[in-house]
Formats: sequence, C-alpha cells, structure tokens
Amino acid sequence: MKILLFTDTLGDLNGVSRFIQDMGELASQSDRLELHVATSTSKPLPDAEYISNLPYKRKMPMPFYQELDLVWPDKKAIVKLLDEFEPDLVHISTPGPFGWAAKNLSEKRGIPLVGTYHTDFPAYIRDLTGLAFFKRLTDRIMAKFYRSFLHVFSRSEQYLEVMANDIAIDYERSSVISAGTNLQRFNCKHHDKSVWKKYGLSGKRAKVLYVGRINIEKNIPFLCEVWQELHQQFPGFKVDLVMIGEGRYRKWASKMRPYHAYFLGPVTGDKLSKIYASSDFFVFPSVTDTLGQVVMEAQASGMSCLVSDVGGPQTLVIEDQTGQVIQADDLEAWMRAIADELKKDRYKAQKNLCVEHMQQYNIQDSFEHFLATHEALYEHLKQD
Repeated sequence: MKILLFTDTLGDLNGVSRFIQDMGELASQSDRLELHVATSTSKPLPDAEYISNLPYKRKMPMPFYQELDLVWPDKKAIVKLLDEFEPDLVHISTPGPFGWAAKNLSEKRGIPLVGTYHTDFPAYIRDLTGLAFFKRLTDRIMAKFYRSFLHVFSRSEQYLEVMANDIAIDYERSSVISAGTNLQRFNCKHHDKSVWKKYGLSGKRAKVLYVGRINIEKNIPFLCEVWQELHQQFPGFKVDLVMIGEGRYRKWASKMRPYHAYFLGPVTGDKLSKIYASSDFFVFPSVTDTLGQVVMEAQASGMSCLVSDVGGPQTLVIEDQTGQVIQADDLEAWMRAIADELKKDRYKAQKNLCVEHMQQYNIQDSFEHFLATHEALYEHLKQD
C-alpha cells in the first residue's frame, strides 16, 4: 500500500511534526507500507528519502501564531508528486493552504482522502481572538475541508464528540489513532542535572516543566498568573518553573524572572530528553489540545503531570497515580495542586507509576495501529 501524506507543519517544534516524523521513520522500516511525506517550508527538515520539501510561491507567518508559516505551494509540484508516486490513499494532516491545495488536486484525480484532526483550530481562534463568532466561522470552514474525506482520525476519544458536533464529521467516518511516543528518546535514563548549568540554573532547586508553544492558546498567561500567586503565598518554595518553546509570551521573561520562572526557548534532541528526565513534574494547562504529545513524553521521562479537565491531555493521566486532572482556568485549584506536589513530594512517589503507565504508549504500537487502520480502509475501498 502506498500513502502520500501532506502536512503544512513538519520542521516546526510541535506534537504534530513529531508524530508525522515518527510515522515516516517507522514506515521506512516496514515492508507493508510505502509512506511518503510532503511539505513546503523553509525550515530545516530531517534528511530522509521519504520526505519531499516542495517549492512554494509565497509564505507568511500565521496571524496570532507567528511561529507557524502559512505557505502557498507551487501546485505543479504537487501534481508532479501525485503523478510520480501514484498513491493508493492521500492522507492530509493539516488544513492549511498546503493541505487545501493537496486536497483539491487529489480530489480532481479521484484519489481517496483520509486525514487526521491534529489541531483544534476553531478553539484556537476563539481563544486567540476572544470572539465566539470566529470559532463558528472556522467550524464551518473545517466542516467544508473534511466533507469529502473517506475517514478522519482523532488523536483522542475526547475529540470524537467535538468533531461530530462542531465540524460535522460523523462517528461512522471517524476513529482514534492509538497514541504513542518514543520510549527510548523520552526515558529516565537521560537524567542529568548538569544540563541546568548550561542555562544558568541551579540543579539543587526543584524544576516544574512546561513544554509547548508560549502562547495564549496554550494558556500561558494563566500559568504565569498561577506561578506568581504561588510564589507570593509560598515564598519559601525552592522551585523553578522552566518553560520550553517559542511564542509571543517569551517577552515576559524579565517580568517572570523574580518569580523563578525561566523561558529557555526552543530545545530539541538530546538536550530536550535530558531536560525532561531531569525535571520533577510537568504542568500543562492548555484547553485546546486534541491529545498532548508532550504529556506522554513527560510521563515516559518519569514525571507526573498536572493537566486541565478540558481537551485530550486528561485522557493520558491516571488521577492521583500519574498526575492530577484540574479544573480548567481555576486559579485556586491549580495553585493548590502545584503546592500539594511540592509540599507532599507526590511527584517522587509517582515517578515509577508514570513510566509503567507509558509502556502501553509505545510509538511502535501507534505505528502498527496507523498502518492497520489505513490497510482496512484501503481493503474496503477495493471491495467497493
């Protein structure tokens, strides 16, 4: 079976890019699937035969989300790739300009479409603008985008209902792709307290970690407010908040430094693995994530996770065993949860439970499920 996967994001530091790269790498080792990944970007990409970086005509930073580029591709390059690769299925992972172009050109050739609803863009737009009207408008655009898709995958059970109710993807043509992460890349064996010296931080202070975009849609202003209030109430806590990622709220670096909160910018590779394994517990207050790849990475690294009770991340946490699910945007509840972790050393007792819990989220199993579900869809098409 041959699948051509189109994505607007591949060189970016996000869970969608990591998932697609993992699928491509594992598919390259499989004799049952030929998976080719196509994108169009000026950002650095892995050097792999299964990746095509197509030319584009113009690009611009996405409004409200400057770290992601909107790219208008050279359609002739997409046509050439479709004709040369001759895919059995086209999988589209993102509804950006590149994804739209690939969708339209694939439809004209009669190639069956499948996709993954990786990102809750309508919720992002609502949170970024503060206007429900823009969410409803984006819902309608998403419904139009996915209308012709044979099947659309969700990253969590939580979002099947959202997809059905908000963007008209009925349950009969949706299902969940098994979640997974690389348990070798994210592992307690990477523990190395000396990593903090590279960032001017003390390895003797406890570390609370956040990884993701440093933007409003990830609830970063709320997290900063929680942290400020926490330090004012408990000035004796010897703990640092470490935030990894890129985004507009890095401009708050000087404002947050007196509260021992540090923005370290984007971190990748071995350094990221060490930071995960050398931190104490993880906070993720986002209410717009369909899954929360970073929550799996944190638990695999031995960290308990505090997440919101809205969105996909809550499905990855076992309450009071691998973390806490906390009422979204409740300042007192989040302060209390973080204080309990620090005062009662809960995170130390949960370390092994987190690692054990993540054994069922091996990225290899996720790939096998990705492959099996696409094979089933393709076999059904051939029978029709």
